[in-house]
Amino acid sequence: MIKEKNDNTSKFNSTADPTIHRLGQHLVKRHRNLFVYMFFGFIAALINTVAFMVLHKYLHSPVLISNTIAFVISNLASFVFNQKAVFTNNVDLEHSTWQKLLVFFTYRIISLIPDSLIMLVGLSWLKLNALLVKIIDQILVGIFNYLTTRSVFQAQETTMIERAKKRIQTHQNKKDN
Repeated sequence: MIKEKNDNTSKFNSTADPTIHRLGQHLVKRHRNLFVYMFFGFIAALINTVAFMVLHKYLHSPVLISNTIAFVISNLASFVFNQKAVFTNNVDLEHSTWQKLLVFFTYRIISLIPDSLIMLVGLSWLKLNALLVKIIDQILVGIFNYLTTRSVFQAQETTMIERAKKRIQTHQNKKDN
């Protein structure tokens, strides 16, 4: 009886595994950049947090100065991570590294504004724990950074509106058939 149960299990697994494997491959392929970005984004956030904590807690540097120096250090590392490891498919070859660095830091400077506000409000006004505020800050800013960073490193074949129109049209075609 045990052997029969094992046979049924192996029959089930042999038919299900290729489907699950294919779905898994599709998911990883489709969202590869996001998964890799999350890994390296975590490392960049860790660099930012450690740099901030060393500067603010141990060297007693003011919040904005500590936050800005940590921002520069972690974003230089993040630029290298993104260019060398994250965005390796559909790469923008039209622009030089210096042009990408300029656009990258332009977007990131925009994210420095809410980053600094979160740190000021959390530490100066709400008197929360510095590490807790920095973690919350890195999560919120990290989401914005992913969305903007994709546009720096990946070639954009079409605008977002054109891509949305194509998806709607594809969906309509599937419905009609």
